[in-house]
Amino acid sequence: MRALQIANEAFDSITHNLGAALRISLTVFLFIILLAGVLGFDFWQALFSGHVMKADFLIKSHPIRIVLIPLFVFLVGLYWITVAWHRFVILKEKPTGILPKFNGGRVWAYFWRLVVLSFVIGFVGLLPLVLISSSITGASSVNIGDYSNAIETGFIGIIINMIGTAIFAYAFLRYSPFLVAAAIDQPILAKTARASTYWARWDIFLMAVGYSVVTLINAVAGSGFATGFWPIDLFIVLAIQWAAFMFTISLLTTLYQKSAEQNAGTDIARDNG
Repeated sequence: MRALQIANEAFDSITHNLGAALRISLTVFLFIILLAGVLGFDFWQALFSGHVMKADFLIKSHPIRIVLIPLFVFLVGLYWITVAWHRFVILKEKPTGILPKFNGGRVWAYFWRLVVLSFVIGFVGLLPLVLISSSITGASSVNIGDYSNAIETGFIGIIINMIGTAIFAYAFLRYSPFLVAAAIDQPILAKTARASTYWARWDIFLMAVGYSVVTLINAVAGSGFATGFWPIDLFIVLAIQWAAFMFTISLLTTLYQKSAEQNAGTDIARDNG
């Protein structure tokens, strides 16, 4: 099955370059965690000590220091890593320092395209589903990959959430070269990105359905990984999130590369936006 081959190639890209993957990602993540820890030390101390009311008070009284600044740095860090990984795999741009090279213009271009793409997919693909969900289950939202609210609304709510997750994942992967191309300074039009992945439309459909199923299983069985000791539980959660994140951006890179190979010499390949 070609969908599994694409997924395997994305996975192999990480395992065969594990050292580079760790250098590109872990240093940035550690920097983010350290900054969040320093800025919100009193908050984290209260939270892990079980003083929930104090932690809640600190968030409300210092939202910029405890929430907004760490969130901003976190988002920048995510796309810093994403762009660095795309450039490493496609352009062979290896990390040379403690932190990967920060391509500010490419990070901004990537983030802006992601915002636009997510908005369009949400408005065109998910809004009708939200209206259906609201009329049937009373839930006024469809949360991509998050079933916490859907589980409370019952079987129909879960199915609607699964469909929404699959729709978003399918559209996102079909248009993903639009993002990757921006990261490597070779921007293309959104319609060109969609056309470039036409060859893999059924494979992407299977991967989107698989993602919907996997996220549901994780939502139901995720608590089974809990040990009751928060440092270990936190490490497990961070490790799983890191693996999922790296696999996702590696999958986007692989789709871009294979689509470029499939469309070499065609009008799609010549359209550079």
